[in-house]
Amino acid sequence: MRKTLSLLGCVFALCLFADAALGHGGTYTGPGGGGTPGYGGPTGGGTGQPGGNPGNGPPGGSTPPPGSPGGTSGNPGGGAPPVRPGGGARPSGGRGFGGTTPGGKKSKYTPKHLNWDWWWDLNEERFLNLKSKVRQQAAASENKDKFLGGVDDGDDIALVSQKLTRNSILPALKLALKDSYYDARAGAVIALGKVGKGEELIDNIKGLLSDKDKVVRESACLALGILGSKGAVTDLFEVVRNTRKGKKLVGVGTRDILNRTRAFATVAIGLIGTRGQLDSEITGELLKLAQTPSKQKDLQVGPALALQLIPGNDAVPQMLEIFKDSQQDRFVRAHIGVALGKVGAKSAVGTLVKGLSDKVNFVQYSSAISLGLLTEKEDRDTINKLIRKAKSASDRGTRNFCIMALGEIGNAKGRAFLMELAKKGKLHDQSFACLALGVMGFKFDDEKTEMGRLILDLYRKTKSESQRGPMAIALGLLEYVPAQDVMRQGLVRPGSQNLKGNLATALGLMNDKHAIPSIQELVKQKGDPDLRKRAAIALGLLQDTEGVEILRKVISESTASKAILGAATVALGYIGDRSAVEILVDFVENPKKTHQDVTRAFATVALGFLGDKDDIPLLSKIHEHSNYLAQTAALAELLSIL
Repeated sequence: MRKTLSLLGCVFALCLFADAALGHGGTYTGPGGGGTPGYGGPTGGGTGQPGGNPGNGPPGGSTPPPGSPGGTSGNPGGGAPPVRPGGGARPSGGRGFGGTTPGGKKSKYTPKHLNWDWWWDLNEERFLNLKSKVRQQAAASENKDKFLGGVDDGDDIALVSQKLTRNSILPALKLALKDSYYDARAGAVIALGKVGKGEELIDNIKGLLSDKDKVVRESACLALGILGSKGAVTDLFEVVRNTRKGKKLVGVGTRDILNRTRAFATVAIGLIGTRGQLDSEITGELLKLAQTPSKQKDLQVGPALALQLIPGNDAVPQMLEIFKDSQQDRFVRAHIGVALGKVGAKSAVGTLVKGLSDKVNFVQYSSAISLGLLTEKEDRDTINKLIRKAKSASDRGTRNFCIMALGEIGNAKGRAFLMELAKKGKLHDQSFACLALGVMGFKFDDEKTEMGRLILDLYRKTKSESQRGPMAIALGLLEYVPAQDVMRQGLVRPGSQNLKGNLATALGLMNDKHAIPSIQELVKQKGDPDLRKRAAIALGLLQDTEGVEILRKVISESTASKAILGAATVALGYIGDRSAVEILVDFVENPKKTHQDVTRAFATVALGFLGDKDDIPLLSKIHEHSNYLAQTAALAELLSIL
């Protein structure tokens, strides 16, 4: 949903740490500062220096050595990952990829890498589909107005029109491309890619390829991909290949273009390909780049990620060969394995089943992910193998992805296994089983009532608020109405803010209008900014136009807190009502004391969401069904962008 580059650089750590940063010498370290684990602002300079000063940073973008305490090349700040360009934040709390990076054949993660909410954060867009719901509601409202002779009762969300986008949003974003604050420039260029159509904005975006800040340059690459114009492919390949012309475009003189910038340019080519405009020669070049050995894994993983985004099966035979070749880099094999599933390569099922037992855990994960996308309900052999792995795999990542694959497939035997696992499994497996049942019920109508009854019973019995989180989301996906009363009660009782955020999301999925007053109170509450934003997203799902006025008041009363300002500003975009445009444009066009740098940056993100030409943010095509455990620096950054 959001969720933002679903919009979405990372408010979570901003929410937790921004005010604390102000206390160190009175200087706000900003989205680029400090090395806070999991930190991210809307974007960042990648310098790691106090004050968040923009800078070019060192070349790189490679994965840290196995067992390192965190950090990545190009991010000297320490435990944080490179912060995301042009993004807003994940409502459930931008989880950074700053922990130990997997290495060798066995993966090593912190426990939270393997939690259910990592999967949900990266996949929720397709379930929440906030923009589409707002547009459907607006269309219904327009039809109602015509039937009533043009009378508007003021209770419906008013869609952002093309005229408003052209006359207000686009001029504000073009102005923000020149903002003195680098995060505002990065957010604006990404938003311009979202809002723009065709060739007319290519030159505006290309101008930021040579920005003095490396993250703005990366954002410009992605923006060209999101814009979707085939006319940008040639220039993007110049950047990828580090040619003289590419160096001129990026403004580095005779120096090499940073590896992560080149990787982002490759992914941008894949984003253009999502619109079906690329020919087989381009696909062939991406295959070649993926197989060209490099000490910088991003230069191989970037092309593999791009191949995941391009529809069609022309490259399937070559991708199968790469996936089966144990001599290929394990990161490349893993992400090519995901590509097989995303492009719909049914012929790969047998190979992927063998991949479930591969010596490289990354490959096991990707095999399970793609089998979830490719396996037919009637394929008992494959489903039985997924069940066996979900039961017995020693690696938790393999179990997680096998459990979720069974939810994606929707087979009756898989459903019976998941229900039994939800009842009797260990707590970790129970969380994934409940979530998988929710996914199954969302995609298929079979036995939704039975699954809802089971999960509600588990919800009532458990005393663990952390266990209730995935159960709440599952009940929302199932639209299990009998759960609404108990979930509404959870919104007003003392307890976990994180659980309340999940409950708000679930009730939004259920379209429970009776929950609106309680969710409005969460938005008004002083305290957790992340909860406020998630509650605002729920109000967007529930088409509550009062949310805009509530957020306007929150902003006017929170000028001293960058955390609150950031969360509330982005949340205006989530509501989706055109009345938010004037407020956000004012933030961008009239910088003053009350319109701080970070507020302007988040305002550009929100404007991008309001004017987005796509129902679901295009970057969600990278997030969903991703092997987020086989991470490199560029992938970690991409997955943090909404």
